Amino acid sequence: MSGAYPSVKFHLPRGRARVVCVAWLAAWILAGVASSARAQEVAPSPERDAFVRVRGTRFVVGERDFPFLGANVAVMHGPAHRGALAPVLDAVRDDGLRVVRVWALGEAASDASAWARDYAFRVGEEGWVEASYAHLDRVLVEARARGLRVVVVLANRWADYGGIPRYLRWAGLLAPDDPRREPTELELAGFYDCARCDALYRAHVARVVGRVNTLTGVAYRDDPTIAAWELANELTAHPRDRDALLRWVAASARYVRSLDPNHLVAAGHLGYARASDRATWLAVQRLPEIDYADAHAYPLRTGRVRTRADLARFVDDRAQLALFVAQKPLVFGEVGFPTSRRARPGGTRAAWFASFFARCLRDGVAGALVWHYAPHDPRALEHAIAPDVPDDASTRAVRRALSAASARWTQPASRARHPTLDAERGDAPIALLDREARVRAAPFRGWRTTSATERTLAIDPLTPAYARFEELGVWREAPGPHAWGAGGGEVVYRFTAPRGAHVPTRLVLGMRASSELPGAGTGARPSDIARVEVAVNGVVLGVVDAPPDDGHGAWLTLTVRDRALLARAFATRRGAHALRLRVDPAVGAAGLCLYASSGPGDTSDARGITLVWSTESD
Repeated sequence: MSGAYPSVKFHLPRGRARVVCVAWLAAWILAGVASSARAQEVAPSPERDAFVRVRGTRFVVGERDFPFLGANVAVMHGPAHRGALAPVLDAVRDDGLRVVRVWALGEAASDASAWARDYAFRVGEEGWVEASYAHLDRVLVEARARGLRVVVVLANRWADYGGIPRYLRWAGLLAPDDPRREPTELELAGFYDCARCDALYRAHVARVVGRVNTLTGVAYRDDPTIAAWELANELTAHPRDRDALLRWVAASARYVRSLDPNHLVAAGHLGYARASDRATWLAVQRLPEIDYADAHAYPLRTGRVRTRADLARFVDDRAQLALFVAQKPLVFGEVGFPTSRRARPGGTRAAWFASFFARCLRDGVAGALVWHYAPHDPRALEHAIAPDVPDDASTRAVRRALSAASARWTQPASRARHPTLDAERGDAPIALLDREARVRAAPFRGWRTTSATERTLAIDPLTPAYARFEELGVWREAPGPHAWGAGGGEVVYRFTAPRGAHVPTRLVLGMRASSELPGAGTGARPSDIARVEVAVNGVVLGVVDAPPDDGHGAWLTLTVRDRALLARAFATRRGAHALRLRVDPAVGAAGLCLYASSGPGDTSDARGITLVWSTESD
């Protein structure tokens, strides 16, 4: 690992004042060296009134409110980013921002490449890289010199820089294959109940949170430059693993607080786009061990935000839950709008930022941090703000928008609450949480005669007339084409009755189906089923249980012989009928996959969806 880092940059005056300043600088450096040598023996008492605190749904420093706009800053990983520490922080300060967020993490395999060792805090389970911790010391000193506070992130959910995937591999819970492969949400759940993972994580936390700054001699716990500790970047959990996530967050927050009682602790949850994830996010933020609610905001990624009105509801929903249900301050730990025009439905990037921050102000959001200020990278980075590229018109416009928003953000008169957000509203959704798909397709009508009394209809599961789930889509690649919907929801297929037939005496539905889980269902449990209600024209004909998602599904049948029930279902004789499959979100993993092909090694013709219409007499 390279130990060569750029020196701290100072702007010195000219002439005699320069001589005085140089003498002062030399004395400061010597004092810093001396304080570093005795850091473990003598540490200055903390500035008790200088720490960021929580008061109700606001942040305060001393008796003054501390609302903030800030930025994530790429100054931690690799020589290029570390070398840009001073100019990046200068840009943040010059734009009037008040807080920066940094990732104090980096876990590499013991045989990692030289490039990986350039940023790691840890090479192998016990290979601590002091130079990286020393760079964090430097970050805190440089931030304080510019009047900036720092949110310090202690781990990463993703494989970037190692993260939780590296902890899982060290614990033997994730195969040591491609180190960049992200664990699915089901595999991630293993981290929350893994004692070995927890010991590995806490060993790093103890070294960061319990550290004494080698440049100042001040223990991190006593440094008000730090605004908060964030347990991990973008934690998530499948609804079935919610309790495991809650246990881990609560225990980890207590551990951090045992090392440092002075600073705030945030969970670092990603946020939500789906109803089930919304419930998980709220449960995390309501934990007494967590000081403020945090979420990330990339509104144009979800597909649910296409207009400014959608954006307003996006902010409103999170503000309502944080301020009036969890009753804590809300911080958007990452806020990003894409640089690419094709990724934006309308308006400039700066205009989207301005609209977002205006709504935050109206809703009483306590803080927001843009993603992200970084030195120029020749690769096209989707959300970068590169202050070292003066001819970048987009960056200039965004920085002007941020500067203007920050000036308003710190004015108490501008922080009016949205009139419709209040405690009485509770946790009722404001923003759209489901996805819908409508297809103007002709009803299925190709009945085949299979016997004197039976006709069979094949329905392509990939072309429903209507679908509504928390998330949905069509997968056309290996292991097999299928339509899928996550969480609770429903899918509808339209079909006509066989020519000359109006009401069947027996109806058999067949379908190849499973529940829906992340990926190919790796890590599924027997309980991860989906309960599917089958109805025709709104009349419920029965219920079937789809097995856990394995990427292939199983052939399921429902046979209905109740003639009175069938008569009600087919009371309408004209036009097309509607076959509805509705999933109970409270049972198992929920969700639904409907497969257009049979499973591996299955030589039967059992695929897709079929209806068998029988007119046999008693």
